[in-house]
Amino acid sequence: MDFNKVLELLKQKGYKITKQRRIILEALYNSIKPISIEEWLQVTKVQNPNINLSTIYRNISVLEDVGLLNKIRPKDGNIIYSLNLQEEHSHFLICKKCGKAESIECCLSEEFKKIIDDKEFDLIEHNLELYGYCKDCCDKKNHK
Repeated sequence: MDFNKVLELLKQKGYKITKQRRIILEALYNSIKPISIEEWLQVTKVQNPNINLSTIYRNISVLEDVGLLNKIRPKDGNIIYSLNLQEEHSHFLICKKCGKAESIECCLSEEFKKIIDDKEFDLIEHNLELYGYCKDCCDKKNHK
C-alpha cells in the first residue's frame, strides 16, 4: 500500500491528516524495520521538535483503530511497531541478531479454530512471531 492510500484510509475513517500526524506516519512508513517508541520519537523530532510521546501514543490509538498498526512483542519485552500495509493482519519472522522483522502472509487462526471453539473461547485478536536468524545474519555467522 502506498503512502497516499494510508492517508486516504485515515480520512475515510474520519481522521484529519495534521502536520504532526503526517510526520509520525512518514517515520513509520519509511522505516526499513519495525521501530521502538523511542526510535519513533527520535525520527519524528528531527522534522518537528514539538512532537512528544503523548502525541505518538495518541496516534498509536488512531492507527490501531484503523487497523494500520502492527505491534510486535519480542521476548525482550519492548514493543516495536510497523505499519500494516497488507489487506489482512500480518505475522512476523524476527531476527534475534539484527532485529529485522519480515511479514509473512499466512494465518494460523483457521488451523486453531476447532481448538478455540472446543474451549469456548471468543478470540478477538492474535499475534504470531517466529524467532531465528535472517539470511544476512546466518551468512555472517557462517563466515566467522
